[in-house]
Amino acid sequence: MLETHHYSGDEWEQYCLLLARRYYGADQVQEVPARHGGDLGIEAFTFCGRAFQCYAPIEPLSTSERYDKHRDKLSTDLRKLSTKQKDLHQLLGDVKIANYIFLVPIFDSAQLVKHASVKSEEVRSKNLPFIADDFKVTVATDNIYAKERSEVLERLTTLVEIVPTPPGDVDNWMDGNSQLAETVLEKLAKLNLSLASRRAYLEQLVNQFLDSENALTRLREKYPDQWEAATGARVRKERKLVLEYPPGSANSAADVTTIAKSLKEELARQAPALDDSFVDAMSWGSIADWLMRCPLDFETSESA
Repeated sequence: MLETHHYSGDEWEQYCLLLARRYYGADQVQEVPARHGGDLGIEAFTFCGRAFQCYAPIEPLSTSERYDKHRDKLSTDLRKLSTKQKDLHQLLGDVKIANYIFLVPIFDSAQLVKHASVKSEEVRSKNLPFIADDFKVTVATDNIYAKERSEVLERLTTLVEIVPTPPGDVDNWMDGNSQLAETVLEKLAKLNLSLASRRAYLEQLVNQFLDSENALTRLREKYPDQWEAATGARVRKERKLVLEYPPGSANSAADVTTIAKSLKEELARQAPALDDSFVDAMSWGSIADWLMRCPLDFETSESA
């Protein structure tokens, strides 16, 4: 995952469980949802005796602040091995936990290792039926799954889903922005398209524009570094539009597609963590934006 990203608890948990499934095998990792039945102090376990607790405190934090939060979380969840032992015994069956892996995004305190060692001894002393005699707590980051992490990062993940804009929202936008819509229609007329074709083209452009803007809003909230990379690439492309596509160089729908493809390639280079569907929507959304605001225009065709 991106080092500059501050994880939410759910994001970190899902990422850690993905790594665990790749390392141990998907059929060897049992997730333990907390929603129905309460939090039992573990978020997953393997049938070979590993238990996982994934914790991502809200950053930024100092080393001391981070240690306090890690220590308190670890203590609280390990205590549940005893207070929830009946439920855990039923859950685990004949599995004995030998290693309790406490996964955190940042780990920079030797004091936490000492704390984990003390807690390991405390848990062993309780003689719980599902705890192995050599039980230990391991504090770690995703570095312990380095190979699996590389495999995950090499595969583009969907940071933000593209949620299709309802047709009614497209109509409402065009009604409320009739001047902008008319500007696009006038420009599309220069491409020698029929009125029906221009209106259909405009509708799809507005659809892509709204899809893109909504996705960018969610991207900014969750991954501000990726939002900055994506919008920066778009701004740089816009500044070069007149140089790369001077008036008269684009006079067909195919030329518009070429411009969108060029922007898509630029976005892929500048923000490689974004998946293809996001980049595609943003490229066409940018075309719509440029047509509305005038950075992009066409020369009137001779037959128009």
